[in-house]
Amino acid sequence: MLKILMVDDEKWVRERFAQRIPWSEGGFTFMGAASSAKEAISMIEREVPHLLLTDITMPNMNGLELAAYVRKRWPRVRIVILTAYGEFEYARQAIELGVDNYLIKLAQTPEQILEACRKVAEDLEQELDIDHKLEMQLKLEREKEWARKRQWTERLLEGEGSMHELPVPSEWIAGVESASYVAGIMIGWRVTGDAGTSTEGSMETSAKIAAGQASTSVEELVHLQSQLAEVLAAKLDTQTLGDGNGMAILPLQHSQLLLLVGSKREVPAFHLNQLARIVQETVSSYAPVKSLVHIGSVEELEKPKWTGKLLADLMRKGSDGLAAYFYYEGEKPAIVLRRLDAQQTREWTAAVVKALQRENVEAFREAVSVMITLGVPPVHPGDLLRLTRQMLQPELVRLPDAVVARLSGIDRLTTWNTYCEWWLATIDAICEWWNQQAQPPVTVRKEIQWMCRYIREHYQADLQLAELAKLVHMHPSYAGQMFKQEIGENFLEYVNRVRMEKASEMLERTTMKIYEVSGAVGISDYRYFCKLFKSHTGVTPTQYKSKMG
Repeated sequence: MLKILMVDDEKWVRERFAQRIPWSEGGFTFMGAASSAKEAISMIEREVPHLLLTDITMPNMNGLELAAYVRKRWPRVRIVILTAYGEFEYARQAIELGVDNYLIKLAQTPEQILEACRKVAEDLEQELDIDHKLEMQLKLEREKEWARKRQWTERLLEGEGSMHELPVPSEWIAGVESASYVAGIMIGWRVTGDAGTSTEGSMETSAKIAAGQASTSVEELVHLQSQLAEVLAAKLDTQTLGDGNGMAILPLQHSQLLLLVGSKREVPAFHLNQLARIVQETVSSYAPVKSLVHIGSVEELEKPKWTGKLLADLMRKGSDGLAAYFYYEGEKPAIVLRRLDAQQTREWTAAVVKALQRENVEAFREAVSVMITLGVPPVHPGDLLRLTRQMLQPELVRLPDAVVARLSGIDRLTTWNTYCEWWLATIDAICEWWNQQAQPPVTVRKEIQWMCRYIREHYQADLQLAELAKLVHMHPSYAGQMFKQEIGENFLEYVNRVRMEKASEMLERTTMKIYEVSGAVGISDYRYFCKLFKSHTGVTPTQYKSKMG
């Protein structure tokens, strides 16, 4: 609704306009009535109205003087002059000032006054509609440009050699393109969930991310990132940066910004520290986040200046500078982080993938334990997150839908605690899924469920359908028919499948001989065991043991 403010030095007139005119029916919100031009200006400074109704004859500053002042300072505010006089001179002066209407207040009914304001509002709404469309178009263009920047910096960090020789788009480094010295201030943040400290402009985004960063969509985090970039660009103006200094801001991933501070001369360290403090305070006051900052060293630029390689180096140094915050909540510690080499990465990945493919609970938990054990020195978080994505690829291993959905949150794990919590929940989800697959559905008759559990617990025994049917008080013939109907395979097929699953685990995890495994799963005939094993796995027990070894 359009906001309307009126000004009149007579109390009874102010009360008449406030109480007798149905503003809401005309699409207006009545902000209040000022008793003087000075009070009106003070109210407008706090909240700008769309429409101003002002009397002419007032002490100190009359309505025409107020209209001239408002027109100059707030040119978009529409103005309607109210007066008890009908002289043409007042109307002429009002027209010269560009007011939108001129009313003799005592000669108008409340309905006529409201209708006159609606006519002014119609033109205003058309302007606002055009402005809104232009604003949305500019916003869309800014979002596209921001997406291009993010894609470009991501390609740089992925280490594409072809990118390193390309010049950096000049519009992205405007302000530092001709600098002789440059320093990178890397700012990162993690969600705290306290949306009460955010400003009005960020409240909508803040409310969405207040539940925690790991559960927030990438789109919401990127939106917050672009908002913070705009706020910082406005905050760090020429005066704040200092004479002769310039700045450019580039996005990294979804929760980091690289501030490039450039100058013709070397920037003092104390000035960079001051800028970093302003950056942290600005970010923390704008959104419910805990800001993290790393100040890079001042580097002298050589020709050719801004190449992709130069920018990639600055980004990596900044990201590495923030990496230690992954393990510590407070001040940034002075620690060295361990990088994983290719061989260790292959070994850890192979162990987890193998356990997932075999659906071996114990082997899976053991293989994953290295990922959630804090070593000395700790592993670089970038390596941990990359390795986690490699281990859990739906193209390589079968995963439950709930876990596949969780994979999108890996890059949003910003602390060691949240990372470990994510893994523990993922492990439980996978193991529970395996357990549910191993057990018959709850919709299966209780007697058949009991038979399946008995088989899994006594697979090494001489299992006979007649004996199990007797235990559940069913005729053997009827029990066999019901078992096939409920489980989808007959009694012997189910027993053999369970035995082959257990045999696979033994061959993989123990040093037992093949004939020992055969006896351990309840099959005394070695040749029959080998034939049965190959029919279930596609390979002989010897080939399987060699492959798993």
